Amino acid sequence: MGQCTSHSMKKGELEEYQVLTFLTKGEILRIHETFCSSCPQGKDYRKEKLTAEQVCSWPQLKMNPFRDRICKVFSTDGYFTFEDILGMASVFSYLACPTLKVEYAFRIYDFNNDGFIDEEDLQNVIRRLINKNNLSEEEIVSLANHILEEADLDNDRMLSLAEFEHAMIKSPDFLQSFKIYF
Repeated sequence: MGQCTSHSMKKGELEEYQVLTFLTKGEILRIHETFCSSCPQGKDYRKEKLTAEQVCSWPQLKMNPFRDRICKVFSTDGYFTFEDILGMASVFSYLACPTLKVEYAFRIYDFNNDGFIDEEDLQNVIRRLINKNNLSEEEIVSLANHILEEADLDNDRMLSLAEFEHAMIKSPDFLQSFKIYF
Protein backbone atom coordinates (compact mmCIF):
# COMPACT_ATOMS: atom_id res chain seq x y z
CA MET A 1 0.00 0.00 0.00
CA GLY A 2 1.26 3.44 -0.81
CA GLN A 3 0.29 6.86 -2.00
CA CYS A 4 -2.05 7.14 -4.98
CA THR A 5 0.50 9.56 -6.44
CA SER A 6 -0.61 9.40 -10.05
CA HIS A 7 -3.85 11.19 -9.25
CA SER A 8 -3.19 13.94 -6.75
CA MET A 9 -5.90 16.45 -6.00
CA LYS A 10 -6.18 19.39 -8.34
CA LYS A 11 -6.61 22.94 -7.02
CA GLY A 12 -10.15 23.19 -8.43
CA GLU A 13 -11.16 19.94 -6.71
CA LEU A 14 -9.75 21.17 -3.41
CA GLU A 15 -11.69 24.43 -3.68
CA GLU A 16 -14.89 22.58 -4.61
CA TYR A 17 -14.54 20.24 -1.63
CA GLN A 18 -13.99 23.25 0.62
CA VAL A 19 -17.18 24.91 -0.66
CA LEU A 20 -19.21 21.71 -0.20
CA THR A 21 -18.00 20.90 3.34
CA PHE A 22 -17.29 22.52 6.70
CA LEU A 23 -13.60 21.61 6.30
CA THR A 24 -10.52 23.76 5.83
CA LYS A 25 -8.10 23.21 2.93
CA GLY A 26 -5.58 21.78 5.39
CA GLU A 27 -8.12 19.28 6.76
CA ILE A 28 -9.12 18.18 3.25
CA LEU A 29 -5.48 17.68 2.27
CA ARG A 30 -4.77 15.65 5.46
CA ILE A 31 -7.84 13.48 4.81
CA HIS A 32 -6.71 13.03 1.20
CA GLU A 33 -3.25 11.96 2.36
CA THR A 34 -4.68 9.50 4.90
CA PHE A 35 -7.17 8.11 2.36
CA CYS A 36 -4.50 7.71 -0.31
CA SER A 37 -2.11 6.00 2.10
CA SER A 38 -4.70 3.21 2.34
CA CYS A 39 -5.21 2.95 -1.45
CA PRO A 40 -3.10 0.80 -3.80
CA GLN A 41 -0.24 2.80 -5.29
CA GLY A 42 -0.95 4.46 -8.60
CA LYS A 43 -4.73 4.25 -8.28
CA ASP A 44 -7.09 7.20 -8.73
CA TYR A 45 -8.37 8.10 -5.25
CA ARG A 46 -11.70 9.21 -6.77
CA LYS A 47 -12.39 5.63 -7.88
CA GLU A 48 -11.11 3.80 -4.81
CA LYS A 49 -13.13 2.57 -1.86
CA LEU A 50 -11.93 1.69 1.61
CA THR A 51 -13.63 -0.81 3.87
CA ALA A 52 -15.29 0.30 7.09
CA GLU A 53 -12.64 -1.79 8.90
CA GLN A 54 -9.86 0.26 7.32
CA VAL A 55 -11.52 3.56 8.24
CA CYS A 56 -12.42 2.43 11.78
CA SER A 57 -8.74 1.63 12.39
CA TRP A 58 -7.67 5.24 11.70
CA PRO A 59 -6.41 7.02 14.84
CA GLN A 60 -9.28 9.53 14.65
CA LEU A 61 -11.86 6.74 15.11
CA LYS A 62 -9.95 3.88 16.69
CA MET A 63 -10.81 4.81 20.30
CA ASN A 64 -14.31 6.16 19.63
CA PRO A 65 -16.89 3.93 21.38
CA PHE A 66 -19.31 4.53 18.47
CA ARG A 67 -16.85 3.86 15.60
CA ASP A 68 -18.86 0.91 14.25
CA ARG A 69 -22.07 2.98 14.24
CA ILE A 70 -20.27 5.99 12.70
CA CYS A 71 -18.93 3.79 9.94
CA LYS A 72 -22.35 2.24 9.36
CA VAL A 73 -24.06 5.64 9.10
CA PHE A 74 -21.47 7.28 6.83
CA SER A 75 -20.45 4.38 4.57
CA THR A 76 -22.19 3.06 1.52
CA ASP A 77 -22.71 -0.69 1.98
CA GLY A 78 -19.70 -0.89 4.32
CA TYR A 79 -17.34 0.94 1.95
CA PHE A 80 -16.07 4.51 1.93
CA THR A 81 -15.27 6.65 -1.05
CA PHE A 82 -13.11 9.72 -0.54
CA GLU A 83 -16.27 11.85 -0.63
CA ASP A 84 -17.91 9.64 2.04
CA ILE A 85 -14.92 10.35 4.29
CA LEU A 86 -15.18 14.08 3.59
CA GLY A 87 -18.90 13.98 4.46
CA MET A 88 -18.18 12.24 7.73
CA ALA A 89 -15.34 14.60 8.63
CA SER A 90 -17.51 17.59 7.72
CA VAL A 91 -20.29 16.57 10.12
CA PHE A 92 -17.75 16.12 12.93
CA SER A 93 -16.02 19.42 12.14
CA TYR A 94 -16.16 22.17 14.76
CA LEU A 95 -17.61 24.40 12.00
CA ALA A 96 -20.61 22.14 11.26
CA CYS A 97 -23.97 23.55 12.31
CA PRO A 98 -25.58 22.09 15.46
CA THR A 99 -28.69 20.77 13.68
CA LEU A 100 -26.53 18.74 11.28
CA LYS A 101 -24.56 17.28 14.20
CA VAL A 102 -27.80 16.41 16.02
CA GLU A 103 -29.27 14.71 12.93
CA TYR A 104 -26.23 12.45 12.55
CA ALA A 105 -25.93 11.77 16.28
CA PHE A 106 -29.56 10.65 16.17
CA ARG A 107 -28.77 8.21 13.34
CA ILE A 108 -25.67 6.92 15.16
CA TYR A 109 -27.57 6.41 18.44
CA ASP A 110 -30.57 4.75 16.73
CA PHE A 111 -29.04 1.28 17.04
CA ASN A 112 -32.11 -0.59 15.79
CA ASN A 113 -32.55 1.81 12.84
CA ASP A 114 -36.27 2.31 13.45
CA GLY A 115 -36.24 6.12 13.20
CA PHE A 116 -36.57 6.62 16.98
CA ILE A 117 -34.29 6.44 19.98
CA ASP A 118 -35.99 4.12 22.43
CA GLU A 119 -35.04 2.79 25.85
CA GLU A 120 -32.89 0.01 24.39
CA ASP A 121 -31.01 2.49 22.16
CA LEU A 122 -30.38 4.75 25.18
CA GLN A 123 -29.09 1.81 27.21
CA ASN A 124 -26.67 0.99 24.37
CA VAL A 125 -25.46 4.59 24.29
CA ILE A 126 -24.94 4.63 28.08
CA ARG A 127 -23.08 1.29 28.04
CA ARG A 128 -20.68 2.61 25.43
CA LEU A 129 -20.08 5.89 27.25
CA ILE A 130 -19.41 4.60 30.74
CA ASN A 131 -17.00 2.18 32.31
CA LYS A 132 -19.12 -0.96 32.80
CA ASN A 133 -17.65 -1.41 36.28
CA ASN A 134 -19.07 1.93 37.45
CA LEU A 135 -22.79 1.28 36.88
CA SER A 136 -24.91 -1.80 37.41
CA GLU A 137 -27.42 -2.94 34.81
CA GLU A 138 -30.23 -1.60 37.03
CA GLU A 139 -28.54 1.82 37.13
CA ILE A 140 -28.18 1.83 33.33
CA VAL A 141 -31.89 1.03 32.96
CA SER A 142 -32.77 3.70 35.51
CA LEU A 143 -30.62 6.32 33.76
CA ALA A 144 -32.16 5.49 30.36
CA ASN A 145 -35.64 5.83 31.91
CA HIS A 146 -34.69 9.18 33.46
CA ILE A 147 -33.44 10.48 30.10
CA LEU A 148 -36.69 9.38 28.46
CA GLU A 149 -38.77 11.06 31.17
CA GLU A 150 -36.90 14.33 30.63
CA ALA A 151 -36.72 14.35 26.81
CA ASP A 152 -39.82 12.40 25.66
CA LEU A 153 -42.26 15.26 25.17
CA ASP A 154 -45.19 13.19 23.83
CA ASN A 155 -44.78 10.34 26.36
CA ASP A 156 -44.55 7.56 23.77
CA ARG A 157 -41.42 6.06 25.44
CA MET A 158 -39.16 6.97 22.53
CA LEU A 159 -37.47 10.04 21.13
CA SER A 160 -38.23 11.38 17.69
CA LEU A 161 -35.58 13.42 15.91
CA ALA A 162 -37.38 16.62 17.01
CA GLU A 163 -37.41 15.54 20.68
CA PHE A 164 -33.77 14.47 20.49
CA GLU A 165 -32.82 17.78 18.89
CA HIS A 166 -34.75 19.70 21.56
CA ALA A 167 -32.77 17.91 24.29
CA MET A 168 -29.36 18.08 22.58
CA ILE A 169 -29.42 21.75 21.59
CA LYS A 170 -29.78 22.60 25.30
CA SER A 171 -26.68 20.54 26.08
CA PRO A 172 -23.42 22.42 25.49
CA ASP A 173 -21.51 19.24 26.37
CA PHE A 174 -22.99 17.48 23.36
CA LEU A 175 -21.91 20.13 20.87
CA GLN A 176 -18.43 20.27 22.42
CA SER A 177 -17.96 16.50 22.35
CA PHE A 178 -19.45 15.67 18.92
CA LYS A 179 -16.16 16.34 17.10
CA ILE A 180 -13.46 14.30 15.45
CA TYR A 181 -10.25 16.05 14.39
CA PHE A 182 -8.74 15.05 11.06
